[in-house]
Formats: sequence, C-alpha cells, structure tokens
Amino acid sequence: MAIAARFNVNSRIAYRYAHGLTQQQVADRWNELWPVADGGALVTHKNVSYWEAWPTASGRRPSLESLNRLARIYRCAASDLVDGEDHTERQSTPSSTPGDLAIGGNLVPDFQAEPSDVVTRVDSLIAASGAILLGQEVNYERLVESLVEWAYRMKRRDILQWLSWAAASAATAPVLDTLDSSEQERTLGAFVNPSRVDAAVIDHIDGVLWRCMRQDDILGPQAALDTVLAQRRLVHSILPSVPDPLRPRLLSLYANLSRFAGWLAFDLNNHASATEYYETARAAAHEAQDTELGAFVLCNMSHLATWKQQPRVGIDHAIAAIGWANQTDDNSLKAYSYDVAARAYAMDKQESAARNAIDNARNALDKVAPGSATHTYFYGPGQLGSTESACLLHVGRAEEGARLGELALAGIDDAFVRNLAMTSLRVGICHLRSAKPDVTRGAAVIADAARFSAHHRSARLHQRLRRAWNDIEQWHDLPEVRTLQDQMRAYGVLTPS
Repeated sequence: MAIAARFNVNSRIAYRYAHGLTQQQVADRWNELWPVADGGALVTHKNVSYWEAWPTASGRRPSLESLNRLARIYRCAASDLVDGEDHTERQSTPSSTPGDLAIGGNLVPDFQAEPSDVVTRVDSLIAASGAILLGQEVNYERLVESLVEWAYRMKRRDILQWLSWAAASAATAPVLDTLDSSEQERTLGAFVNPSRVDAAVIDHIDGVLWRCMRQDDILGPQAALDTVLAQRRLVHSILPSVPDPLRPRLLSLYANLSRFAGWLAFDLNNHASATEYYETARAAAHEAQDTELGAFVLCNMSHLATWKQQPRVGIDHAIAAIGWANQTDDNSLKAYSYDVAARAYAMDKQESAARNAIDNARNALDKVAPGSATHTYFYGPGQLGSTESACLLHVGRAEEGARLGELALAGIDDAFVRNLAMTSLRVGICHLRSAKPDVTRGAAVIADAARFSAHHRSARLHQRLRRAWNDIEQWHDLPEVRTLQDQMRAYGVLTPS
C-alpha cells in the first residue's frame, strides 16, 4: 500500500498509521472486542510492538488468530498484514492507483499525475522522517521499561504522579534520541529531588523541546503538544527548589516551553490559551532577564494579534519586540521582529511603514552569520519573501505578490511544511485576485497546500484552505477547480457532498 512504500514501513505499521492509531489504542480496541476472563492477560502496546517488529530479531511472530483480529480492527484481510510475495495478476481499477495515499483509513487519490517540485520535496522529506521515527520506536520501548524499573526502585509516595508526567513526555517518544542509562537516571531523579538538577538535566529538557519544535515544523501541533505540556509542568514543579545558580537558565527554559505551548495553541486556533501561555512566557523571560527570548515572545504575540484581525495590537507588540531585539546581537531575531511588524502594518493599510519594515528585515538578514544559533532558526530569505508577498496582497498588489510568493516557495526549507503550505495558499489567492486571474495556476498551488495539509495537521491551515475555496468557487465549472474541490474533500478540508 502507499503508506508502506512512502514511509518505508511494513504493512502492520502502515495499516495502523492509516487509521491514525497508536499502539496502545490498538491494544485497547483489541481488549474491548475480545475481553479476557478474570486473571487473563490483556493485550498491551508491547504485544502490538512485538508483532510490528517481526520478522526482525526484536519482534515476535503474530499467530493466525492475532492476524485475524488485527485485520478486523484495521478492516482489511489478514493476508494484507504479512508482506508476503504477491504473484497474482492484477488489473488496474479507477478506485486505486499507485499514487493513492491512505489517510485516516480512507483512500485519498493523488490528483496530480505530476506533482509540483515543492510537493515532491516535502513528500520525500516526510518519507525519510517516517523511517527515522519508526527506527526509534524500539528506543521508546526501552525508555518505558527503564521508567518502570526506576519507579519500582524509588518506592516514594509521589512516584505515580512523577511517573505519569514522565510517561506523558514519553508519549511522543519519536522526538527523543537514545538516552544512556546515566542520563536517564540523572534526569528522572532530578524530577523527584530538584536539588539534583544540574546543567546536563537542563540540556536534556532543552533538547526535548528542540525536537518537539522540529516535529511541529513537519507534522503539526498535535505531534508535539502532549510532550511540551508535560515538560512544562515538570519544569514548573522543580523551579521553586532549583539551586540559585541554575534558576535563571531553568526559568528561561520554562518561558520557552510556555511560549511554544502558546504557539501550538495558536496553530490549533485556541487563541485564548495561546494568549495565556504567551503572557506567562513574557513574564518568565523578563524575570530571567532573557532579552532575546522576551523579544521573540513579543513577536509571537504580534503574529497572533495580526492573525486575529487586530493589526494595531500587532503593531504595538512588534514595536516592543523591535526595541528589545535591537538590544541584542541576534540579527536573525531583529529581522524577524521587523517581519511581524510588516505584516501588521500591511493589514492596517500602512504600505510605506510595511515597506520600511521589510527593508529593515532584509538588511538585518544580510548580517546573519551562517549557522548561528537563534530562536528564529526557521527564518530566512524565503520566509521574508513569503511575508512580503502577504503584505502586497493586503495592500491590493496581488500580481506582484504572486511573483514574489513563487520565488519564496523555492527558498523555504522543505522541513517547514506549514510555511510552505501557507505560502502556497497565499500564492494561489494572489493569482486569483490579480487583475487578470490565473485560475489554473491558482488552483494548482492551492492544491499543493491541500496536499501539505495531509502531512501537517494545522487547524489554521485548514481554516485558511476553506477560506481559499470561497475565492475560487466562482469558477467551479472549470475542470481544474472541480478537481481541486475533490482533493480538498478527500483531505478533509471541505465537507463531502
């Protein structure tokens, strides 16, 4: 099937992915369908993991009964789950083609016989990422076993709460690298005894946050949310007792976890929670005297306000961000603060101010040293070009916005799937709103954005895709628009008729 080929996984894993289930959810469904007698052993996520790992040395061969039961859960034939050789003669049917992609249990047709270069780039990246995540599932199992063994040794009254928090962090285990035993012991022990917090523990928590941010870049907010909230609770709980020399750094980490929780809430269209997390992050960053992080939080707050159609509030936050960023040596941060200001100015129809902000952002970017560490690791010329395209659309210069947006697509890194999707969507709108609408090109790039939504589950992206349909629906009689409508329905953006 397409998921198995695309993500380089066996059919048992592919069918689970297609239904959007975790290993534990499969085990829970199994136990609901086939209850065991008193004293009998329930199926657990470990059983599912062993069956999926077979025929490797770490796996166990599933029995015929097990395969039949899995087939019922996945609504397929048991033979579909064993990856045997297929010597039957096949005839192609219109309902299933080699390019089809199964998502959420449904077969979604690949509407583009020749995908665009941007789509091909992202599909390749997702396939590679899927193989990496699969390879780390074994490490997850080892980490869970270590947590259980550690809990048994500690025998403390509050161990269940600590273990539940740690397990919540492990729930999105593919973001974690392999931990050696000493690092596991030191990190977990620090959560029970805050006086044991040291620089290595903070490094590890910061590393988890970094991996969560990169997972969000590719897959969306749901992929990282549970881990981030669990880590945030853990850090908050040890802050009051942490040794004084480490408190500013741990406070900055708490601020950044709060900021990122706000970003995830924002991308899920939960604006009230995003605002609350951002306010907490700003206060913590200032208490830690972390000027760079304080400026970055203000950038996020400006972005949120502009998205909510409150451009003047966005301008207020952006001006404050610029002021703080200019007190640092971080040129990327300076550029990004001007970038969010440009968006707010453009929405407020202040074209001159928006252009000045874009110019200042470009000047700051020119001074960024390659590979320099920064909170704005995602920001570069491609993203600036995308923002400039958005500003031109706001001030009624759609043709120029389309041209710059097309250039921006080539300059945005493949790992930033949401940015590519939002830029593709905006380019499509620019083509549709030009003096001479280019419906064919507009439909094509909007189709790219719809395809990205299958990879990246951003609620904001889905919302904007639905709005885009309002722009293009007037040409619904054109074949390319009908095809786009079918695709958007297949990906869950539009309600099926």
